Amino acid sequence: MIWKLDLTGRAVRLLICAGGTGGHIYPAMAAVASLRESRLSDGDLNLLWIGSVGGIEGDIVNRSGIEIAIIHSGGLVGRGFVGVCMGLWKLVIGTVQAWPLMSYFKPNAIFVTGGYTAIPVVLCGWLRRIPVAIYLPDVEPGLAVRVIARIARRVLITAEISRKYFNSKKNNITVTGYPLRPGLLRDMQISASKAREHFGINSSRKTILIVGGSLGARTINMAVLNSVNEWVDKGAQVIHVTGKLGWSDVQTVRSRFHVETKSNYKIFPYLNEDMGLALRAADLVVARSGASCLGEFPAFGLPAILVPYPYSWRYQYSNAKLLSNSGAAICVEDKDLKSDLTHIVTGLLTNTSELNYMSEKSKDLSKTSGAERIAEELVAMASEASR
Repeated sequence: MIWKLDLTGRAVRLLICAGGTGGHIYPAMAAVASLRESRLSDGDLNLLWIGSVGGIEGDIVNRSGIEIAIIHSGGLVGRGFVGVCMGLWKLVIGTVQAWPLMSYFKPNAIFVTGGYTAIPVVLCGWLRRIPVAIYLPDVEPGLAVRVIARIARRVLITAEISRKYFNSKKNNITVTGYPLRPGLLRDMQISASKAREHFGINSSRKTILIVGGSLGARTINMAVLNSVNEWVDKGAQVIHVTGKLGWSDVQTVRSRFHVETKSNYKIFPYLNEDMGLALRAADLVVARSGASCLGEFPAFGLPAILVPYPYSWRYQYSNAKLLSNSGAAICVEDKDLKSDLTHIVTGLLTNTSELNYMSEKSKDLSKTSGAERIAEELVAMASEASR
């Protein structure tokens, strides 16, 4: 279903808080893009983004032309006594920094996607009686989301299964699906052969996409380097997004491969605008199970081998479980990846019926109107606050 927003005459001053990692940033960017593409006239939409010290959002948000302010925040879970004290102190500082931003911007709605940076922002908004909408990208909420949800006007979730983690009596929970960026929606319409042509790879070979996140995943990178020669020998080709931290090491090892392997093994430190093309080019993806796997892989009907990051509490395990229980993915423990990845991938690439089955199950999970649904909820909330 395609959602069309009629926002005529509705002024929206939206304060967005999303930072730290791409898992928090990109869903918010997708919702903002949907707002901008709606029928808002110039001046009807005003945006201020609040991010975190040390987060990756600065460059991403600046490129989009949105004003951004940076505040302090600190984590609390698994930090030890001293770490918790430091985290609490940073949250106090963040609250002091967020308060004057409210006076400066005067938002009529606040939109957050979780993370500890959101706590000072939501607290200031609550004290000023500004309505808050929180979007949960993952299946299972962390501490910050659980706290914020208690005072949020609207709780937006990717999957129905997440409803059980919140107070159902408040009747403020909406399943929106995962918000996809416009570039991904555009690239869904491109043929796989055109996408492969963009990367300079063979249009007829089975294509494996490896994604470890914006910074990278060393375990995945090393396992791929151990496997890529065999995959190429079996007739496959690989697009490997190494992450910025893994780029140099992977580049060095790749330089030692023979010509046939190198010609079928393309590496990139990071893909932003071209990620949709990489997803469209692929027959199979190997990745961490961050929140984006819930929306992006199903949108492209991609079977997945998911490797939950073992130090991320339960978030990634819960995400991987949703896809694997649906038949769209295979979940592999990080500690088993080196020994298991080669034969799992080879087995899928040589079993077309299994690969096609997983692809169909992935498509069954696809919801491509998430950004529009979130945008509609935000506009409705802002309109209610302005009455």
